[in-house]
Amino acid sequence: MKKGILILLVVSLILSITACNTPAAKTDNSTQAPASNTSEQSKPAEAAQPAEASKPAVIDYKNFQIDPSKISKEKLNTTLYVAASVRGLDNPYIVTIIQGMDLFTKYLDSIGQKYEKQTLDSGGSNDKEVDNMKQFAAKANGNAIAYSDPNESAIAPALAEAMAASGGFIGTAWNKPDDVNPWDYDPNWVIHTSPDNVVGGYNISKALSDAIGGGGEIFVLEGMLGNTAATDRAKGLEKYLAENPNLKVVNRDTANWDTKQALTLVETWLNKNPNVKGIWAANDNMATGAIQALDKAGLKGKVAVVGIDATTDMIKAIDQGFATATVSSNGYLQGGYTLAILYAAWAGLIDPAQMPQEYRKFATPSMLVTKDNVKQYIADYIDKAPQFDFSKIFYAKAD
Repeated sequence: MKKGILILLVVSLILSITACNTPAAKTDNSTQAPASNTSEQSKPAEAAQPAEASKPAVIDYKNFQIDPSKISKEKLNTTLYVAASVRGLDNPYIVTIIQGMDLFTKYLDSIGQKYEKQTLDSGGSNDKEVDNMKQFAAKANGNAIAYSDPNESAIAPALAEAMAASGGFIGTAWNKPDDVNPWDYDPNWVIHTSPDNVVGGYNISKALSDAIGGGGEIFVLEGMLGNTAATDRAKGLEKYLAENPNLKVVNRDTANWDTKQALTLVETWLNKNPNVKGIWAANDNMATGAIQALDKAGLKGKVAVVGIDATTDMIKAIDQGFATATVSSNGYLQGGYTLAILYAAWAGLIDPAQMPQEYRKFATPSMLVTKDNVKQYIADYIDKAPQFDFSKIFYAKAD
């Protein structure tokens, strides 16, 4: 009896141990196994991994060159509307900008690009300049590039907006508000350029001072009020005057870039100050008016005259000894290379929105012209049309 009870106890113990080691584990295991493998199964196979996004090619803008073979046939066969927006064709400097556009369109001929070109003359009216741009851009339906010299700084954004509305591309020169930049209107306002007008105003001031022995009475003819170039050139004058107190400004007023207004002002001033030694003019148009007034008074060649723009009349006056100095802003280069940069953007060769800011707002080269280098300047720019390679679009950027 006792032996039987002992056997039953041993069997019960064996069954209890077995139950503790095996039951229910299989049931839980069947739900946990997939969970333990989920992280592995959710990982895509290496072959299914998306390829690393290709990085955009780094562009060497300084040495960038248009490659016509990379321009699609569709673009080449699309009529591109090319324009230069200016304030009037009576200014010889502005004429060189239009000639720069003509030189650039000859380049378009050489690569087989269809185009139509147009001069947008505002006659000095802000409203007309903006309206001209709106009509030009709308007609082109996005296939437009335009150089623009805003009549006043305040209208530069309106010109950019007019072009952006149709999808074309614009480049401005000389005038814009200080707190507005091309990258505020991506990608349509591509660049803004200007020679350093403060430096230009300073350099002609020094040339004037040197010509009159470092001191004496001078007249000052300022440019259009509200115009960035006029303001900055006057800053250059002020800087030089602060350094050289022996120069005394006895008469100063704006002649609005105009030859006739300058002539009238200088005639009036000469009646009050006939012993003036020099005349500082913010551009060559006004300098030419000053020379005409001096001629009438029998003082031509006896009073030093300086200006800016290197117009043909002023260059000849320097060569003949009737003027002292001017600054060449090279309108050919300004007009032509602005359009070249815009063309590269329209053709899809560059993306303005990806360009460094230093390639969207920059100074263009300028040159002080005096009796020392005037003959070489005449040989290079007056006796023949200058030659440019417009495929090298940033040649016009002063380093």
